[in-house]
Amino acid sequence: METDLHLHLDGSLSMDVVRTLAERIGYDLEGKDLKKLLCVGDDCASLAEYLSCFDLPGILLQTEDALELASCDLVKRLAAQGLVYAEIRFAPQLHRQKGLTQEQAVEAVVRGVQAGSRESGMYAGVLLCAMVNGSDGDNEETLELSRAYLGKGVVGADIAGPEGLVPMKHFEGMFRRIYQADVPFTIHAGECGDYENVALAVSYGARRIGHGCAAIRSEACMDLLKRENITLEMCIVSNLQTKAAESIEAHPLKEFYARGIRVTYNTDDMMVSDTDLEREAALITGRMGLTQKDLIRMNEMAVEAGFAGAEVREGILRRMREQSGIWK
Repeated sequence: METDLHLHLDGSLSMDVVRTLAERIGYDLEGKDLKKLLCVGDDCASLAEYLSCFDLPGILLQTEDALELASCDLVKRLAAQGLVYAEIRFAPQLHRQKGLTQEQAVEAVVRGVQAGSRESGMYAGVLLCAMVNGSDGDNEETLELSRAYLGKGVVGADIAGPEGLVPMKHFEGMFRRIYQADVPFTIHAGECGDYENVALAVSYGARRIGHGCAAIRSEACMDLLKRENITLEMCIVSNLQTKAAESIEAHPLKEFYARGIRVTYNTDDMMVSDTDLEREAALITGRMGLTQKDLIRMNEMAVEAGFAGAEVREGILRRMREQSGIWK
């Protein structure tokens, strides 16, 4: 029974959904290598190269029907893989090329996620992403929508995009406002930026950090994460591809876990990274020397740090513990 806290909708489309959506809008895939368009390999050179694989999904996900289909399909695929809890994130401001409003995009994804949850029986919520390279107005609207739809399919907020393009300090006021509005949020920080971004994100009230790899370079930052019970959403394959970690041996997940920092393993972008939780888990046990019991504990930590309501989280934790038998 696994979980995924850090999963981007537009980076996790299936090939079937891509072909269906392309046919609907008359986008010609003839002669195109879909794998090359949508996935990076292990030879990916940078975060910029990684982000280029979002170009085609960005073209395809510009209608309510497309967003609803993609999000419903994603939830059902996750359930088929054995997941019991997931939070699917997307940036509504990126889906307005054909006239959708951010609110219409949010409603479409919520409908799709809820339909997939009803059909599959697994729990999934939606996180709304502001964008580092978005306008202040668009970002404020995204976070206001996270407040308006909280508990109505949306479970929290995030900020994603090219870390460092705009200083983290620029977003302080925006996050302090949603913190005061009791909207739970995570922040992409310390992926390809510095550990100072991680510390700033925590100071703004983030309960989780997306990636956080750079914290390994600061004893003070690691102490802060442990002291404040911050949960890291780590994505092994993606971190290697974007060079957030130079090698599997240098990936900080094992060190963080040994220090008592709360860590989880996630896919980030199943299509772009050509990964799933089985692959992520195999790297942790096969190359980092951790055990199945450690994986179970990381999945428990993911549910404990989830932004869904306490009743949902407690029910899932009971099921996980009953099935594993390890924590009885």
